[in-house]
Amino acid sequence: MIASGSRVASRASKILLLLSLLLAALGASAQVAAPRLVEEGEEPPEDVRPPPREGSADADARPLRPAPQHRPADAGARRLSDVAPPDVGGATARSAATDPAQPAPAAPRAAEPPPAAPAAPGGAVPVAPELARRIVPVSVTYDALMRRFAERRAALREADPARADAAGQALLAARRELGIENLFPLAVAEIRESARALDSNLAAEAIAHAQIAVELAPDLPDAYLALARARLAQVPRQPAPILAALRDAALATAREPHVARAFLGDLLSAALAAAVTAAAAIVLLLLVARLRLVLHDFHHLPLLRGTASAQAGFLALVLLGMPLAFGLGPFAALSAAALAAWLYLSRRERLVVTVALAVLAALPWAAASAARLTIWTGTWAERVHEMEHGAVSDGEAAEIARAAAGAPAPAAVYAALGRHYKRRGKLDEALRWYDAARGADPRAPEVQVDVANALFLKGDLEGAKAAYLAATDLAGGDLEVLAAANYGLSKLYLRTADMEKSAAAREKAEGQGGAWLRSQGSDEDFSANRYLVDVPVPSWKVLALARGDATVDAIRAWTQARIGGPIRRSAWPYAVGGVLAALWALALVGRQLGPARACEKCGGPACPRCDPAAGPLCGQCVNVFTRKGVVEARDRLRKEAQVRRHAQLTAATTRILAIVGGGAGHVWHGAVVRGAAVLFGLLFLGFVVWFWRGIMPPPQPSPYVLAGKLAVAAPAALLLWLAAVRGAFRRTR
Repeated sequence: MIASGSRVASRASKILLLLSLLLAALGASAQVAAPRLVEEGEEPPEDVRPPPREGSADADARPLRPAPQHRPADAGARRLSDVAPPDVGGATARSAATDPAQPAPAAPRAAEPPPAAPAAPGGAVPVAPELARRIVPVSVTYDALMRRFAERRAALREADPARADAAGQALLAARRELGIENLFPLAVAEIRESARALDSNLAAEAIAHAQIAVELAPDLPDAYLALARARLAQVPRQPAPILAALRDAALATAREPHVARAFLGDLLSAALAAAVTAAAAIVLLLLVARLRLVLHDFHHLPLLRGTASAQAGFLALVLLGMPLAFGLGPFAALSAAALAAWLYLSRRERLVVTVALAVLAALPWAAASAARLTIWTGTWAERVHEMEHGAVSDGEAAEIARAAAGAPAPAAVYAALGRHYKRRGKLDEALRWYDAARGADPRAPEVQVDVANALFLKGDLEGAKAAYLAATDLAGGDLEVLAAANYGLSKLYLRTADMEKSAAAREKAEGQGGAWLRSQGSDEDFSANRYLVDVPVPSWKVLALARGDATVDAIRAWTQARIGGPIRRSAWPYAVGGVLAALWALALVGRQLGPARACEKCGGPACPRCDPAAGPLCGQCVNVFTRKGVVEARDRLRKEAQVRRHAQLTAATTRILAIVGGGAGHVWHGAVVRGAAVLFGLLFLGFVVWFWRGIMPPPQPSPYVLAGKLAVAAPAALLLWLAAVRGAFRRTR
């Protein structure tokens, strides 16, 4: 009995153990679903999918999932800037684990599609879902960027390359986050460090500094020149990288208006100075060459026939200097000189003198045109360009804003201010200036794109969509505006889970300006200034600001006053035309006046009034060389010696003028066209070297300017001068 009882107890315990295991298994099945295969065409449940890789294209394109039951009713109406990143860690499961009393949520069914985003009333754009990847707002300030640079400088001084490299990378990251294209002052400092490294025979360190300078200011030509110099020092036998850096320097020169306009200003200033100097020199040289004939005929005037030749000559010189004495200006003085020598000039010389006077007359217009092409410093154009493509500090931006608010400014100024504050993260201030820009120019499509981007960042997707569509309507054929607007629309449709429209808008954007969009923004970068692409003020609008500056008219008025003296601006064209017409009318009646001619032998005046038999030769030369036996041998020898002295004097004067002034020797000898061209060329190259500091130097003057000018202008001037001297000596051999 005892044994049988023990066996019954043992069986009962086994049964109880099996029942407890069965109950435990049933309880576990209520918590964890049994694994099953995923059928073809069926997606796994949302909770068990792997989270999207950060920065991938799926980060914005994730389908919406049903909101949990405990979510507030107005949670979907939150602004985009307040949207949190997607919950990939299972916050609901964690809350259930911490609160045992809360029932576990049921697993979602994979076969059911997620519900579509509800449409806003009136057909408005739906609000961004909670699961959209959050756009990172601007968190860096301009002062913080400068602190990064100061930290790099301190690390370099303390010989801590690791900390210097880290600070340099942080500096470049801050530049990208603020959307700054060029940091010119910082790049110039790196260029100086590169030069110091080269002086210390540290070529690798010089290249590193030059590369940092290129990254800080891609539009600074000196950065590429410093890189080329460092590469030349390190690998002089590999010309390809050096030539590539020089090519990039030339392209940067064309892009940067400070440098390009300063260079063009130096060239145009040298050309204008050379033209005026050459014109005055030609007229004065021709007058001096004919002065003996002028004084001779002046003595034949009715009121001066009985006076001494010295008195008549002195009076003639006084009359020629009267325009300058009375302050009538250079044009009047040179016109008087041309009038005095006009009857004694050949037709070719008269044409050259006419061109010289026309150059002087056109100088005010030429100076204004040159100023219109080169003026930049201190204009609205410079300020707009600095805000768009440079890096103005907060204080400088505040000064520009006060100047723009104090008086009506162009729409481009307001647009540039708005974009500046948008890149600094001050969206409300940016929208205020954008509104001013739209008020000044309602049909500016680039402003509509920038407004849409600012509204997008503020979470107003409905207003952003309207602005994008308005930009496409106003863009016309502007591919950059169309590309940026469609690019923004594609991002907006991603936020509203409208994948079909997003793909269509993105395809349009790629076709209209894919390369430009990739250079301005990135799908992998969710920072505020890289996720969306702004459109800067077009370059033609910036150049229009420079051309319309009031300084252009001031330069024209000043030049006209210096050249024309008391002649009014309105009467200037008529005065010039009257002078030129009077000169050519005098040429028509010149033969009837019977002016003296230069004797072909001795150079003296062959005057028909003094000797009716005079022609190409004067009377003495006719008696000596044409009529045999009329003059005694002693007088004949004396005249022949006079002819030789005249030839020697002409040759010596021609050679001296050629040595001193290049083409001046040709003008004196009679080759006036060639002499004028050579004289202008030499003067132009000379003024290029003379203006080595620059008429309008850029804010960061280049140390390579003087070397470049000397390397180009000096050899060219030397070759031209040698050719002119050789030609003059051959003419007078």
